[in-house]
Amino acid sequence: MSIPQPRQILCVGRNYAAHAAELGNAVPSTSGGPLLFWKPVGCLTQDACQLPTWPEGETEVHYEGEIVLVLGRDLGPGTPDLPVDPWDAIESVAAGLDLSDRTLQKKEPQWVRAKGFADAGVLGPATPRPTDPLALRVRTWKNDELVQDGTSDLLLFPFRGLIRYVHGFLRLYAGDVIYTGTPAGVGRLAPADRVRVRIDAGEASSELSVSFSAGPPIAGFPRES
Repeated sequence: MSIPQPRQILCVGRNYAAHAAELGNAVPSTSGGPLLFWKPVGCLTQDACQLPTWPEGETEVHYEGEIVLVLGRDLGPGTPDLPVDPWDAIESVAAGLDLSDRTLQKKEPQWVRAKGFADAGVLGPATPRPTDPLALRVRTWKNDELVQDGTSDLLLFPFRGLIRYVHGFLRLYAGDVIYTGTPAGVGRLAPADRVRVRIDAGEASSELSVSFSAGPPIAGFPRES
C-alpha cells in the first residue's frame, strides 16, 4: 500500500509506562485522558532526515518508533456515530518515527520546535489493520541494533478507548493519522545514524528506514536594528 498523506497528525505521549519511566516522567493516570499533542504535516519526510542545528547550540534529539493508525472515516462532533467496534474506524496501520528534541522539550512548554521541526516525522507504507488491535508489535533498530520492542497490549490507553475519547471532542478526517506512543528504548541520534522501524500486524507488516545527517545552522529570531 502507499504511504499515508494525512491532513493532520495527532500523537499520544507517554502511552507505554516503561518509556515514561525511562525519561523520569510521570505515568499518565488512566482515569484521566491521554497526553495528546500535534505534529505538523510539514515535518514529514521519507528516507533522509537532517538533524537541526539550533542557535542555542547542541541539543539532544531522540528516535521514537511507533504504531500509527490511519483513519478510514471522519471522527469527532458532527460526524456519524462510531461503529459498535471503534476499531472499525481504522482503515490501516503504518510504521512511524517520531523525532523529539529533548533539550527543547524541557525548555519550551509548547513543543512546536521540539516535535515539529522539518524532518521530525516519518511514515512507512500503510497496511490493512489486523483483526485484533492488541496484537500489534513495533520494533526499532538503530544501526542494525534492536533498541525498541513493544506490543499494543502494553498501551496505557488502548486503541479502542483512544478512538472513543478523541471522537468525543476532536475533529479528524479520513486519512489522518494517530501516532500512538513509543515503547521503552528511545535514544540519542547523531549524523550518520540509520534507524529502521517495523510494525507487525497479523500477517501484514509496515517498515521504514531513514538515514540522518547534520542540517545547516538555523538562525535565531531576527532582532530589529
